Amino acid sequence: MANKDLFISSYLEKISGKFGINEDQAFEIFSIAAMLDKTFDEVFDDVIINQYSEKNGVPDGGIDGVYFNEQDGFYVMEVFQCKNSKSLKQNELEKFRQDFIEVFEKGRRDKPNTQNLMPKLDEYISITQKGYIIEHRLNFLFNGSIEDKKYAANKDMFRSYHDPRNKFLIYDSDELYRKIETLIKTDKRRNEVKFTFRAQKSNISPKEPQAIISYSILNIKAVNFRMEALQLCELVDEEIRVNGVEDKLFAENIRGFLGYTNKTNRKIQQTLNTESESIYFPFLNNGITILCNEMQIPSNPQAGDYIIPTYNPVIVNGLQTSKILYDTYKKDKERIKDIYVTIRLYETKNQDLVDKITEATNTQSAINFRDKISTKDFQKYVKVLFENKGIGYLSKRGETFTNELSKTMQESITSEKAIKFWYATYYEKPEVAKNSISSVLEEVFDAVNEENPLAKLFDGSKDSPVYEQIYNAYLIMRTVSENKKKQDVKEDYINHCDELLSYGIYKRLSSNKSKINLENIDIIYDAVSKIIKKIVSNEKKKREENNSTYSHSSYFKSAQSRIDYNREANITETYDLVDKLLNNDLSTIG
Repeated sequence: MANKDLFISSYLEKISGKFGINEDQAFEIFSIAAMLDKTFDEVFDDVIINQYSEKNGVPDGGIDGVYFNEQDGFYVMEVFQCKNSKSLKQNELEKFRQDFIEVFEKGRRDKPNTQNLMPKLDEYISITQKGYIIEHRLNFLFNGSIEDKKYAANKDMFRSYHDPRNKFLIYDSDELYRKIETLIKTDKRRNEVKFTFRAQKSNISPKEPQAIISYSILNIKAVNFRMEALQLCELVDEEIRVNGVEDKLFAENIRGFLGYTNKTNRKIQQTLNTESESIYFPFLNNGITILCNEMQIPSNPQAGDYIIPTYNPVIVNGLQTSKILYDTYKKDKERIKDIYVTIRLYETKNQDLVDKITEATNTQSAINFRDKISTKDFQKYVKVLFENKGIGYLSKRGETFTNELSKTMQESITSEKAIKFWYATYYEKPEVAKNSISSVLEEVFDAVNEENPLAKLFDGSKDSPVYEQIYNAYLIMRTVSENKKKQDVKEDYINHCDELLSYGIYKRLSSNKSKINLENIDIIYDAVSKIIKKIVSNEKKKREENNSTYSHSSYFKSAQSRIDYNREANITETYDLVDKLLNNDLSTIG
């Protein structure tokens, strides 16, 4: 058995044991986790359509997983079909495409065996109604190899159906293994990279062939110049040669960027593909910003060239341009032979300045805020607290497959989900937490600003109360997730209100000054769930009277749901019994 097969089978065995499912179902969780860089727990809770347990067999509409990836002004909808088999089958590929079209593009609710897919359709409709474009990507994952000679039809199926232009993508186990390997290598320390840039001389003034603009401010040196795009690709090649992957060439807080499907990327590719425009590339592109630990600036040309040796260059702006140029270079070097890029090269070892330059120069597209906050000091304390409790806290890319607790199938959670539920509970904005995770993470990231109300919580102080708050929010979130699986599936609202449920539990425990522990959270859950059921019923009735449409997803993304909950919680008699239980039977503080 190859290392790849041994690696994958060992994970499938662990995942099967952890969730009490068979290996076919475990492959769904494993492969989707690899594609999305999510923990196995989060894929099980939030992405897969069937959450097996005792409800095994609940219809999923022919789709195994759906994830809405929020971007800057649009969404990428990742749709998954996973087959733990060695062969690609035409009927399965066709069915996957058709099932997506029927349910999401046509909006069919009457398609047989789709009950469990309806919450994802509601989410799809809610996003659409808010005016956002949703770019869908259909991912067919299978546990075989396109190159396997025993299954010669795999290559034919791949050639016929794999269509990146129309976002129908096939990934075999080789590609999944490479993706995981890249994540693992990226998590390791970067080996030193040495690279020499060659600045292009001016073709306007041959008597004084200027090539560079150099200057310094305090202890920072800078040089601007024009260079062949081929050199940029050679830099990527060198990074791969030294470190095994290209990811370390890019600043840590832009590695989790948008992927390469947004409007900016399409325009860059279009410019490269249009011969009459590609020559103007330096004028149509903002160029590349690179930081390095050390560089030598030439005072004169050498053999006609201005050479600039550097140590550990890192691209902090221009990931999209670099990736598209490199992808083109790998396919056909001739296509970028006469293309030039503008380079801004700075020498500094000041990490704060590196972060500021990265943030300031990345203005065209949103940076992934999970990656931006991954290096902040407060994360170190949260990680220690969680791991002392036996829970993997994953703040960086690739940790699903490198964190010891995650690898041994202990409970794990990504920092973005933990912070999201802190925001829904302690910050008391469940509708924002549900509506926009990027808004949540951006506000936490901006907490470095002294005027930000969250600054004292997230300043990295060892005495900040936020560490315990995030852990308590996690306890509430886990209880909500576990209890909702036990409820009657007819109560369809339960699949949409995790944030409001968590908020309600937190509010009641905090107002009663009760300890936030699993026992108290479990007692409160039913009472909060009943209140939410009632406000949903009231909202539906109100909308029917006004001849307007009700949507769970839209309602729980609005502040109105929180307002309705608080009003109902204040008048309901449900809490009388809960208060007696808490005051008489449970330990309280204060």
